[in-house]
Amino acid sequence: MEATATKFIEKQCQKHMANQGITSKEKLQHRLQEIFEQAEHQSSALIALYKMLIPDWERIDRLEGFPVVGREMWQYIANLYIDFDQHHHQQVFKGGLWLNNGFSSSDKLGPWEISLDRCNVIYS
Repeated sequence: MEATATKFIEKQCQKHMANQGITSKEKLQHRLQEIFEQAEHQSSALIALYKMLIPDWERIDRLEGFPVVGREMWQYIANLYIDFDQHHHQQVFKGGLWLNNGFSSSDKLGPWEISLDRCNVIYS
């Protein structure tokens, strides 16, 4: 049952991203860059990343675990965080919020693949 629910949520996430025009690696990279260009604080960038990935964000009570992405995608976002922190938050550990609260990564996924196998979405 849980594996079926996870696959359903992953399909919903794929549809959600496609509805945002994110249909290729290049479009995903462009959207990620936009998130950081529009963010006023590192936490608003983090929320925007989760909203980009997970539909019905406003209906979520909590997440248990984290989305998992391929190493290349994880590093790409980490570099965006490091650059953002260097410009906006010189006093903090660069990329620290991403390390503590961002997505997990796995070599078992493709470089830009996303999985919700280790992320349980609890709706309110």
